[in-house]
Amino acid sequence: MRMLDVKDLHVSYGAIKALRGVDFHVEEGEIVALIGSNGAGKTTTLRTISGLERAFKGEILFKGENICRTAPDKIVGMGITHVPEGRRVFTNLTVMGNLKMAASLRKDKAAVKRDVEAVFDRFPRLKERMNQSALTLSGGEQQMLAVGRAMVTGGELIMMDEPSMGLAPMIVEEIFHVIDEMHRSGKTILLVEQNAMMALKYADRAYVYETGSVRLEGNAKEMLNNPIVKETYLGA
Repeated sequence: MRMLDVKDLHVSYGAIKALRGVDFHVEEGEIVALIGSNGAGKTTTLRTISGLERAFKGEILFKGENICRTAPDKIVGMGITHVPEGRRVFTNLTVMGNLKMAASLRKDKAAVKRDVEAVFDRFPRLKERMNQSALTLSGGEQQMLAVGRAMVTGGELIMMDEPSMGLAPMIVEEIFHVIDEMHRSGKTILLVEQNAMMALKYADRAYVYETGSVRLEGNAKEMLNNPIVKETYLGA
């Protein structure tokens, strides 16, 4: 089933056209990667899907319903979770407070408890710091918390923006293992990632952005051998 369908999406910041007729889709159960250079429009795409930016043209269909004019809190309630670029954890709350805030729209408290326990099983360092302010966490620990919040929202579609940014290679591997585990548990994932090699390794399909539009699309593993992708984004 097609979970997300983005059609002819146009977004501008004043006179600057950030998205110029973007088209892509995400099937239920897929990991789909959006790769491309900085400023190509990937983050704007996620922000528009989650209602933080407004398109002046196009459609965003989530499970067949157009959400282009839907408020961000309603979009979260529909089942879309956005892990933004730069972690954006609530630094005035503890680790546990962040997780509880992320799960605040869920009614099944037993399921929330299980998901919080799963976060602590996957990230023991967060369990050790569960009563600490998020402000005291390292950058890697804050990214773990950002991913942990996504794990407890109960969302069907998880959108992740640059989860590896600024992290040590060992933590990057850990974050991507969690992304893979979420995928295996049935989550659908839309991934924006500057580390194209890592993104294509884990994704099912990928779209390559260039100056606000989609230049290439296809099977992620095949893209690893695409000459344009290898030269421009993989450093080959």
